[in-house]
Amino acid sequence: MSKKKSKSKHTKTEMKKSTKAVLYLAAVVAILATIILIIAENTEKRIMVRNSSDIKLEYVKAYFVDSEGPVSDDEMVFENLSKGEKSKLLLDKIDLAYRQANLEIRFKFEGYDELFVDAGYFNDIFKGSISVDFENLNEGKVLLKVKANTGVLPSPNISCDEEHVVNLAEGYVEE
Repeated sequence: MSKKKSKSKHTKTEMKKSTKAVLYLAAVVAILATIILIIAENTEKRIMVRNSSDIKLEYVKAYFVDSEGPVSDDEMVFENLSKGEKSKLLLDKIDLAYRQANLEIRFKFEGYDELFVDAGYFNDIFKGSISVDFENLNEGKVLLKVKANTGVLPSPNISCDEEHVVNLAEGYVEE
């Protein structure tokens, strides 16, 4: 009884040049995307107030509050912002974990009473950026936009993207 041995040669086939080019291009795109994400995460963390309304802002005060009151003594204050002006302050990391905090914003337009809004929901360590924008709506009303950004990856425990209509003539904030 004789056994026949099958001789099979396994040969390697070379990749096509177009396939190599596609793989190299995909690797370069992945590296560039990673670099862009790293840069975006390491950008300056700040709070910025922009007055695009026609009325001068005498002051804007922002601070975090929970059910027991202000979370810390640190108050972010911006003063004397005329039309088209903006101002920013650097933000440190703020531990708001398990506090169910809000960002309270108190503001006063020249010739009007002080008003305030509680914006957002912060229940985690916040190390992001905040923007507060005031824009004209119509006679005696200003649109207040408050947005907090936690970076490239959003946190389910931080939510702040709100708009409020400020009725200066009547002296209240519409919801």
